[in-house]
Amino acid sequence: MSAQAEKKIIRYNFKRPDRISKNRIRSLHFVHDRFARNFSSSVSAYLRMVVEISLENIGQISYSEFLNTVSDPTCYVAISLKPLDGLAAVEMGPSLVFPMIDRLLGGAGRPMTNIRPMTEIEQSIISSVLKLMVDNLKESWRQVYAIEFAVSASETHPHMVQITAPNEMVIHFQFQVRMRDTLTKMHLAIPTLVLEPIIHIFDQEEYSRRKVVHDGTLLHLLRSIPVNVSIGTAETSFPMQSLLSLQVGDTLVLDQRQDWPVIIKVAGKNKLHAKAQMDSTRKAFGITGYIRRAGPNQPG
Repeated sequence: MSAQAEKKIIRYNFKRPDRISKNRIRSLHFVHDRFARNFSSSVSAYLRMVVEISLENIGQISYSEFLNTVSDPTCYVAISLKPLDGLAAVEMGPSLVFPMIDRLLGGAGRPMTNIRPMTEIEQSIISSVLKLMVDNLKESWRQVYAIEFAVSASETHPHMVQITAPNEMVIHFQFQVRMRDTLTKMHLAIPTLVLEPIIHIFDQEEYSRRKVVHDGTLLHLLRSIPVNVSIGTAETSFPMQSLLSLQVGDTLVLDQRQDWPVIIKVAGKNKLHAKAQMDSTRKAFGITGYIRRAGPNQPG
């Protein structure tokens, strides 16, 4: 089969270019799934009732399409992302905001039947929940990139807040929220232009390495895993006759001087050099260096 015949044709919509690869989208999914879980715990404790939040979907759409998916009137919040230039947007619909306000005022968290814009007093009341939300966004992103999320503006009509041009692409995170008998949505939009300066950190190989290093929960679990540690000297040869004649109390003379380093093995692998030393009344070994791993062209 010729090289020309092996080529595959992929459809591409120039009106809706996917500026962020699927691998990077998967990494962003991990970050915001963690945000959903953390925010769920925080807001449940704050409202003293169970609030279940889960990341339902991620998509790349134009900002005008995003505006068509949200309610009006609603709670529409512009969020700054310092040190990145630009704004993100969060939408919490009336079916979510008013039960929260009712709960904060001492009620049971029941939804409102007549949809209307929030008053200034209600916007002030819900601001504490918005502060909790941006704090959880900041914490969830901290393990990847330090972003200072902060509420920049809050409106009841989405078209009053312009975070980017209508035809520009945004990453749309749709969350499902359950409060008592209420099942509703929460939306987050981040313009792709805002994330472009740092999007390379979501390359799968680098992000996987960052996730292991910075995820406190994973590190805590790794630190609690027991491993076998042993100390060995250099190998020594003995005549078979000498080994067969060994008795209790005999002394073996090794090809190892006292000031020579010994090898510390972790899980059977040579990891460290050490020297014997006395620590009070105990025998101890002081670490003197690491055993470097041999390269592909070096002997192991």
